[in-house]
Amino acid sequence: MWYDCSTIWENSIINSTEDMIGLDADTHKKIKMKFVTKIICWILFPFLYLISTLPMAVLYKVSYVIFLILYKILHYRERVTVQNISRAFPDKKYNEIGSIEKNFYRNFADIFVETIKSVSISPREQKSKLDIKGFDFVKDQIEKGNSIIACLGHCANWEILNCLPSKIDADVYSSYKPMTTSIINKAMLDIRSRFGMHLITSRSTARYILSNRNKPSLYLLIADQCPKNVKSAYQITFLNQKTSVLSGPEKLAIFTGSAVIYIKLTRKERGHFEAECQPICENANNMQSLEITKKYTELLEQNIQYDPSCWLWTHKRWKR
Repeated sequence: MWYDCSTIWENSIINSTEDMIGLDADTHKKIKMKFVTKIICWILFPFLYLISTLPMAVLYKVSYVIFLILYKILHYRERVTVQNISRAFPDKKYNEIGSIEKNFYRNFADIFVETIKSVSISPREQKSKLDIKGFDFVKDQIEKGNSIIACLGHCANWEILNCLPSKIDADVYSSYKPMTTSIINKAMLDIRSRFGMHLITSRSTARYILSNRNKPSLYLLIADQCPKNVKSAYQITFLNQKTSVLSGPEKLAIFTGSAVIYIKLTRKERGHFEAECQPICENANNMQSLEITKKYTELLEQNIQYDPSCWLWTHKRWKR
C-alpha cells in the first residue's frame, strides 16, 4: 500500500500526546480536534483504497450515485453553476444551459471516482488512459536546453496529467495548493506523484523555477483562477464577460526565457483523455507585454467551447 498506516498512526498518537502537555484550554481543544481528524482520516483512507480496487465499471455506478446526490438532492452550488454558464453562453437557450449543467455534474462525479481509482491503479493502466498530441515541441525545447511553462485550466479531468511524466522524456513539475488537513494533503501528494510527477507548493513555485532555470523541465500551471487583487490584474473579455486574469505564468516565463505552451485537455470518452500541446511561443522574451496571457485565455476559451461541460463551473470565477 502507498502509505504505512501503523507507523503513522503510532507517530500521530505520540506527537499529539506530547503536544497537549502544558497548553491552555483553547489550544488543547484545537490539538484534540486535529488528533480526532487524523483518526478519522486513517480509518477512511484504507476504506478508500479498497474502493479504488473495484473495476471502473463499478466505480462509474458509484459516480452516478454521487451525481444524483450533488445534482438532484444537494443542488451543489447550482446557483453559481447556472449563473456562470448562462453568462458565458448568453445565446444558448434554457434547455441547452440545463444540458451543459447536467453533463458538468456527471463529469464532476467521474473526476471524483477516477481520482480514487488512481490510488491503486497500475502505472501502465493509468498511462493508457491518456493520449498525447503535439508534444514533439516539448521534446525539441528540452533538447535545446529550454524549460517550458505549460498553462492549462480546470478542464476534463486535470488529475489525469499525473501520468504525463511517463508519456514524455522530460522532468515534469506541477504547482499545487496544500490542503489544510496534513494527512489528506499527504494522501493527495502520494496520488499525484506516484506516476513520476514532481510537486511544488504554489508559494514555492516561482522561487523554484527561477532557481532551476538552467535545468530544462516542463512546469504545469493551472492559471484560470480569480486573482486575489482584481484591481491590479490584467482585464480581458473571457467567455463574454469582463474578467481579471492571472499573469504570473507569463512573468515566470519572461524571467526564465522559457517556452510557453497551452495543454488542451479533453475527455474523448468515459475514462479516456487527450492532452494536446499547443505552442504559444519558444521564448517569452520575444513576446509583447501580456501577449502570452491573452493567447492563453483565448486557447482556454476554445477548450471550454469545444466541450462546455468540461470546465469547473462551480468555481466562483467572477466573484470579485
